[in-house]
This record gives sequence, C-alpha cells and structure tokens, in this order.
Amino acid sequence: MQRFRWYFLLLGWPVAIFAPVALSLTLMPIAPGWQEFDSVGFSYFLYQVHWPITVLGVLGVGLGTWYLWKNARWFTRVLIVVLILLMSAIHVITRTKMSAESMFNEPSVVKRTLVGEDVAARDTTVYLWVECNHQLAGYPLDLVAHHHKIQDTVGGIPVLVTYCTMCHTGRVYSPIVNGVRETFRLVGANHYNAMFEDATTGSWWYQATGEAMEGPLKGSVLTDLPFAQCTMAEMLTRTTTRSISIFQADAATGTRYKWSHGYAYRHGDTDPGLNDRTIVIGIVEGGKAKAYPLRDLVERSASSTFLVDSIDGHEIVITLPRQYTDLVDIRRDSATSTVRIQPYQEYWHSWKHFHPTTTVWTKK
Repeated sequence: MQRFRWYFLLLGWPVAIFAPVALSLTLMPIAPGWQEFDSVGFSYFLYQVHWPITVLGVLGVGLGTWYLWKNARWFTRVLIVVLILLMSAIHVITRTKMSAESMFNEPSVVKRTLVGEDVAARDTTVYLWVECNHQLAGYPLDLVAHHHKIQDTVGGIPVLVTYCTMCHTGRVYSPIVNGVRETFRLVGANHYNAMFEDATTGSWWYQATGEAMEGPLKGSVLTDLPFAQCTMAEMLTRTTTRSISIFQADAATGTRYKWSHGYAYRHGDTDPGLNDRTIVIGIVEGGKAKAYPLRDLVERSASSTFLVDSIDGHEIVITLPRQYTDLVDIRRDSATSTVRIQPYQEYWHSWKHFHPTTTVWTKK
C-alpha cells in the first residue's frame, strides 16, 4: 500500500471531483456546447451514482494522505492541503453558486395580493395569467423568470407556473401526477431548456414539453393548463373574472431577482430571417405544429388586424400584436370564436428542437 500512496492521491482527487464537475458542465450553460448534446441520460445516470463515485475518490485521497503525510516534506504537505481545499471548494461551489436550484431559488412562501381592476391602466407589468374557477392569478414574468417555477393553487386547482430564460418560454402545467399532487425542483437544463425533478420518483421533466425524459416516469407528460402572457389591461379584455390577485416576491427572494427585471421586454433576434434567437409564436393544432416569427406578425399588424391561416385543415385566426409584448390571441374558425388555441412564445432554437416536424409561416 505504501508504494501506491501517490496513485491513491493523484487518482483519487479527479475521481472525487468528477461527478460535480461533469454535472455542472452538462446541466448548466457553463460550456454552451454541452447543451447541444442529448446528455440527459448520462447526467441522470451520473446523478444517481454521484455519491458512491465521490466517496471512492475521497477514500483514495484519504489513503494517499495517510501514507504520505508522516514522512512528507513541507512542499508535499502543502500540495496535499491545496488539493484537499480545492476539492472541498469545488463541491461547495457546485452545490451553491453553480447549482440551478440555489441560483434560481424556490419561493419559500407563495403569496398573492388581491388588486382592483382600477390599477390596470397604469400597470405595464407583463404577467403569466392563470384563471381557475373564476379566480384570476397573475405572476410577474420577471419573477417567474427568476424562479423558473412557482407551485401554487388557484381557485382550488393546483398549478405549476414555469418559465425558462434560455429558451424564453412560459408554460403552465397541472402538477397532478398519477392522481397525486407532485412537487418539483430545478435540476438544470439540456438543449437550453430547464429540467425539473419530481420529489416522489426523481424523474426529470422538460419545461418546454412537460415530458419526463428520464426516471421511473419516463414518457409521462404533464397536463397543459391554459394561460395568457400579457398586461393586466389586456387580460381584462378577455375575461369576465374580476377576482384578481398578483404573486408577490417573498422575503427569502428579496432582491435576488433584480437580474431579471425587465425580462419580459427583452427581445430576441429581430433581424430578417429565422435565427436561433428569433422569437416565434408556436401553436399545436390537430397534432401539427407551426411557428410564426413574432417579428413578422408585428410588421404585418401595420396593415392588418388579423391573420387567417390553416393548420391540418383547421382554420385559425390570429389577432396581430402591434408590439412584441402584446397579447397574441389565436382562435379557431373566426376572430369571435369562443375556441381559443394556446400560443407559446419562445426562441426558434427551442421550438424547432422540441417540435422537429414543425412548419413555419412565411410572410407573403
């Protein structure tokens, strides 16, 4: 054992830091190229076995230190101390500063404040709106962007309000899984889309699709809930509900979400053409997906109020937005139809990845 002391130390050290470093690279956009790979399977497997690997590495470092320390010169002891401190720092940093769950903290208290519709005219905040059982709840997009997910109950209905800042998309799901209300935590991202882990089975779910990609529930899909992304004034034009409440930042979050202030008004690539950061309005109708570049819809609004199109034989009518943050209203058959189609606003790179067979509307 004595003659292998250096092997224990120098091989144990990289083994001890392998899991946290590899998980940070694959689950966080530190090295953007990693986000392009389908690395969820590798990340999920490594996450399941990261503690045994780490313990094995730490044992190697411990054995090497045990056999080296007694007769080691001062510079060898300094090297050992530096390696141990560096190893410890990597573990601490990857679980705090470089942890998605820590960076984009879950609100410790989910609180909404009732407001009157008289504030609508002067409130320019863009919200994600959820309406259940005649109750209307607004979640400031800047706050949802920071948290990435807010787990709440609206009108007695559990809701999971989500937003991914790397693909610029909001989604609202029912957190009911197999008949039971599930809780989720943010674990990181792949293909620039946030992934959540459920507390019961540890399965990993994509934010953009609500599909479980790894774990015991792989292949399961969360139920979509309708939502709107707009200001309060715009929302009040499409609902008769007047019980309005607004989500508030909690004390634990404080001012940590300052980085996302104004996020709702940050636009993607508005240059001609279809680039990765071009914002599109995506819809799925009759099992078919189609994307509408938001830039082109805004430009068309200068000469038209509506855009009439068809998907899979279904006629749809889009009320054209006059600016990037306007409400995009889509209905089936006519502009006055009561059948609304859910629009999803996100970057083109996200929409095309999660809807590989999508078509794209092009302006004439």
